[in-house]
Amino acid sequence: MLNVVKLLFALALLAVPLLVITSVPRLFEIAGSVPSPPPDSGVVAPAPAFRLVNSTPTGSRSRFASLDETPPPTLAPPDATATPPATPRPAPSGERVVIGNTGGRGAVLRAEPVTGRPVTALREQQVLDVLERRNVPGGGDWVHVRTSDGLEGWVTGLVALPLSGTNR
Repeated sequence: MLNVVKLLFALALLAVPLLVITSVPRLFEIAGSVPSPPPDSGVVAPAPAFRLVNSTPTGSRSRFASLDETPPPTLAPPDATATPPATPRPAPSGERVVIGNTGGRGAVLRAEPVTGRPVTALREQQVLDVLERRNVPGGGDWVHVRTSDGLEGWVTGLVALPLSGTNR
């Protein structure tokens, strides 16, 4: 008896989609056959959320200037200000280093220590002038250097080796 009830329940569940599929077109048909109310029937239509403006010219000045009118005067340029003084470049400390410890690969000269954008590639045995040394917590020792071409940047202290008399 219980199995028969379950079977009837399952069939009823399967029949629901079939009823919906067959009934929906009829519902649309019925909804489309309802006539709209006549305009003077007393039914109040909602007010429009916006109002269209008449686009015919009225003889008054339009919002946009015609092409033959002269444009309005522009603002005067701002007063010239003195240019800020140039930031002095760090002077070399007199110390020089050579790029080494790279297995012939060279090193990267960066704009800032650790994660700065790359400025240029440095070749093994390239000699550089030291401008400053800095220890970056979690990033090790970094050396601010200047190349013979005048490029400045930072290189890790692991590859900036002291220049000995034999490396010159």
